[in-house]
Amino acid sequence: MEKNYSYKINKILSAMLIWELIFWSLLLSFLFMMDFFSNSSSDNHLAFKNPENFSAIYIILPLFIGVNCWYLYWKNKKLASLGKINTLQTLLKPLNSGRYFISYFLLRNALVFLLIAAAQPVFGSKKVKGTRDSMELVLAIDVSNSMNTRDIDSETSRLEIVKRAMIQLINNLHGEKIGVCVFAGSAYIQLPITGDYEAAKMYVNEIETSMLSNQGTDIASAMLVSAEMFSKEKTSKAILVVSDGENHEGNVDEAAAKVKESNILLAVLGIGTKSGGFVPTDPLRPELGYKVDAKGGRIISKMNENLMHQVANKAGGFAVISSSAYPDLSELIKELGNLKRTKIDGIELNIKENWYQTPLLFGILFFISYSLFRQGMNFGRNKLA
Repeated sequence: MEKNYSYKINKILSAMLIWELIFWSLLLSFLFMMDFFSNSSSDNHLAFKNPENFSAIYIILPLFIGVNCWYLYWKNKKLASLGKINTLQTLLKPLNSGRYFISYFLLRNALVFLLIAAAQPVFGSKKVKGTRDSMELVLAIDVSNSMNTRDIDSETSRLEIVKRAMIQLINNLHGEKIGVCVFAGSAYIQLPITGDYEAAKMYVNEIETSMLSNQGTDIASAMLVSAEMFSKEKTSKAILVVSDGENHEGNVDEAAAKVKESNILLAVLGIGTKSGGFVPTDPLRPELGYKVDAKGGRIISKMNENLMHQVANKAGGFAVISSSAYPDLSELIKELGNLKRTKIDGIELNIKENWYQTPLLFGILFFISYSLFRQGMNFGRNKLA
């Protein structure tokens, strides 16, 4: 039997090429069968949770093959430099190209399957019991005439500042459901609880003081109507009352008690200045004049800070007071975030089933086979020695 003292590179490369063709043909057929290349969102659609790890195959595998090819050429060149075959017979044991390919084959497959496992293939779905963060928030916005006052900014009314702030707040929401209630001398639902933030922003932008003819500032009605808007789901709930507190009507004690007993967080955003400003007759054209009292004097609207704190305290909530054209909502957002982190138990979740264990098992088996094969080769060489 002829003994080889150099690797048969062409034979090894041919075997490597044939295996790559077989492997990728099988893999592509499997991916097509599992609907991987479609844009379907159904559960019976193979996808990868970490697709970047699967894409790494296209970089790591060619690099692995390249290193092996370089090693074969380098090894043969080094052996050739040692001299004639008679010299090699006295220095080295014969080389087996078939065994080298088997060693490459096992290690290569271990590497590929471990990368596929790292990509975490998901297919199908399963129901599990778990917890989730959840919250429902109602914005109760004052639309009384005093909200047309331009005491904070000569170019912008209190209501316009509030609308801008509420859009900012909605943009900071992540998964919460939201509703909108408007109030003056009475209150009514403008937008029921929804998860559609674009719709919520549209409704907020459409708010005007002309929406309610019954003027005043009935915060108690706003709280009671808002409390009725929430769903029956086991979820954290909060009401954000936004007002200047002017022309306060009614007693908030009963409404505050109901909100507190219902475990609803009450947050109050007071908007306006202590010095106040005149209330325009036409909110779009304040230059046409201002509202006057029975004696003919201009009405001055001042933000009632004490009332804002009283309302919040009675309901066990908190108040934020702002006289800025761009209210700082960081404290409010933080408090709502803390409320959202209340875990709701007993939720049945439908999640994608992760199948990383299957390619991981193949990867481990191939690596164990590679290790045993290498040990067997070394044992055979030692025995020959």
